[in-house]
Amino acid sequence: MREYGFEKLSVWQNSRNLVKQIYCHTKQLPSEEKFCLGSQMQRAVVSVSSNIAEGASRTGKKEQGHFYQTAYASLMEVLCQLILCLDLEYIDESSYNNIRESIDKVSYKINQLRNAALNKTSQPSQPSQPSKPSQLSKPNLN
Repeated sequence: MREYGFEKLSVWQNSRNLVKQIYCHTKQLPSEEKFCLGSQMQRAVVSVSSNIAEGASRTGKKEQGHFYQTAYASLMEVLCQLILCLDLEYIDESSYNNIRESIDKVSYKINQLRNAALNKTSQPSQPSQPSKPSQLSKPNLN
């Protein structure tokens, strides 16, 4: 089976683990929150990994940067919602810290990926002639 480029990215693999963590957490939310806060958290965390995958498939550095920035923004949405869950006592501090650590790891790696994409230099075009100067006869100065 073919492995696509985004599947090799550790940030994408880490984001998949974060999806699992968030889904496990949202299963434990009170029933009145499962279709509000829970659903929103699930959509946001899936957006993180999806935008990393989409960014990795783009060839232009600005396009890549855009999708990685969107992934980061969705990750911050997840963090905000996680903090709210802690405030509302829907999650214990230990679980919060565990998920927060995963968010920090993904956040750092998304920023590295975005910076690498935006700082890529364009590949120079290949010259149509050999790069070594050809041997020309010396001009006659007489």
